[in-house]
Amino acid sequence: MSIDNRFFLEKTNGSIKASGEDFKGASLYMIAIILLVSFVLYFNAIPNGFVYDDIQQVRDNPWIRDLKYIPQFFSSGVWAVEGRDSSYYRPLIYVIYLISYFIFGLSPWSFHLLNVLFHAGVSVLVFLLASQFLKKSQSPEFTSSLWPPFLAAILFAAHPIHTEPVAWVAGVMDVSFTFFYLLSFYLYTRSSGDSFSIKGNYLFSVFSFFLAALCKEPALTLPLILIAYDCIFRRERAGVGQLLKRCIPYIGIVFIYFALRLNALGGLVPIKVKTGLTFYQYFLNIPFLFTQFLEKLLLPINLNVYHVFNPIASFFSRKAIIGLLVTTIFLGFIFKMAQKNKIMFFGLLVITIPLLPVLYIPALGQGLENAFTERYLYLPSFGFVLLLGLLMEWFWLKRPNKVFIVTAIACVVIGLYSVGTVTRNSVWKDNYTLWSDAVRKSSSSGKVRENLGYALYEKGNFGEAIEQYQIALNLKPDLVNARLNLGVAYHMKGFLDKAMEQYLYLLKLKPDFSEAHNNLGLAYMNKGWMDQAIKHYQIALTLNPNFAEAHHNLGAAYGNMGMFDKAIEEFIIAVKLNPDNPNYQNSLQKAYRLKRR
Repeated sequence: MSIDNRFFLEKTNGSIKASGEDFKGASLYMIAIILLVSFVLYFNAIPNGFVYDDIQQVRDNPWIRDLKYIPQFFSSGVWAVEGRDSSYYRPLIYVIYLISYFIFGLSPWSFHLLNVLFHAGVSVLVFLLASQFLKKSQSPEFTSSLWPPFLAAILFAAHPIHTEPVAWVAGVMDVSFTFFYLLSFYLYTRSSGDSFSIKGNYLFSVFSFFLAALCKEPALTLPLILIAYDCIFRRERAGVGQLLKRCIPYIGIVFIYFALRLNALGGLVPIKVKTGLTFYQYFLNIPFLFTQFLEKLLLPINLNVYHVFNPIASFFSRKAIIGLLVTTIFLGFIFKMAQKNKIMFFGLLVITIPLLPVLYIPALGQGLENAFTERYLYLPSFGFVLLLGLLMEWFWLKRPNKVFIVTAIACVVIGLYSVGTVTRNSVWKDNYTLWSDAVRKSSSSGKVRENLGYALYEKGNFGEAIEQYQIALNLKPDLVNARLNLGVAYHMKGFLDKAMEQYLYLLKLKPDFSEAHNNLGLAYMNKGWMDQAIKHYQIALTLNPNFAEAHHNLGAAYGNMGMFDKAIEEFIIAVKLNPDNPNYQNSLQKAYRLKRR
């Protein structure tokens, strides 16, 4: 009697075994479903526009429009495009933006689509890695069912905590580094476990880790994950020396990354935010911050683009006690699982290790107020769904009569997650929807009010924008951008004297503020004071030679004075820096016509 090997099942000691070919086919079907679910859940995010940092990093960024700037990607910090220093070194992000720009232009949907594709790829890697790990929990007589890792991957794809990195164009930093991070890890697990060999999967793993490091700094935690993996799952087959030897190329990549970072930034963390906390209070806030991350991972509700983190100052406060208690229980559970369950132990490490860099508050570029951010949970959530997959696998093996109930619960959670994700995507539609939502949840934040003011300004609601900027400055008087934008809003309303008052006040506080010089020059030009206008435009360009708007405004001032050759020269520079701005093209053509006339 012939048997069809494509669908071969045999019973062994009361459990079910399936042929490798059957599982391979099932895996492909499940991967296709994971890709489809990832795409469908974020389909309504693709038409969204540019918001928040997307304006500076993508829409108004001249670097991603010209190949000549590629060397600067690798020799500068993220915000060097605006003439600002930063502690972020993420050159591959601008390479990704540049590729997208040259293929699709500045269409926001193309950048959003890229994020969704990265997320779909990460979800597939979660499935592949979960499948490998959950197989390790089986007895030799049992071939793992693919359903637990499949449901874990779907939970990852649908988790609402991921809406920030996926629905936000600038979130490509998180989805891309996580993709290359997990790809490197997956290839590492597929490389030879018993001997050190530089070939195939191993080489691609090292290269993928390098790409992850160039996307975002938390990728540097991967060697710790690899060492933990080898110590937990491979120590029976290889000595400690051999396992450490396998990590040498990864450590080498870390040193190469730090060399590039030092060259670009001039220091490992050149800018540290002044928080006003003592050294003791930094450590006191670590358990509190860690507890908040765990809370959002377990219960992703009240999501917000800008959570206001209110630090604790006393060990005896309720928040401090709760944070210490939760963290102590979590760490105790980790130590217990180290002896009881390898997979669960490793899953807990995957939650914890990637969060370690963001628990050091002074190194966070956005400051103390926004120390808690949802996107930091994108990679750690892999450990979370791995634990859920392990729990489902346990029911599959030990409580087969409860499988239906557990699967039903998982499907309900997936359904709730999906609704939360699709709903949250619509909040990221534009700056107004995003910051209106943030003001409802963080109304006491000056930064949130400032960003809502900018959103209202973009909509042409200058009066409402002025109101929000004034509230922002009352809450936090040192918000220089809020004061600058207040001046711009006054300017657009025709209140030139009030606008100039804001610009001059800013320049007393910050004489090297190129945008304030440019805006003051524009106010002078609108008053007909061309000499003063030209003076401030030139100062702005001395401070930031790639300031396209200042080149354009200087050209306009020269044109108003009949100096058409100089005007054309400035307009040409502006067009080269930002060829997609139609105003620059129109001004250049007008200058040529006036010169001929």
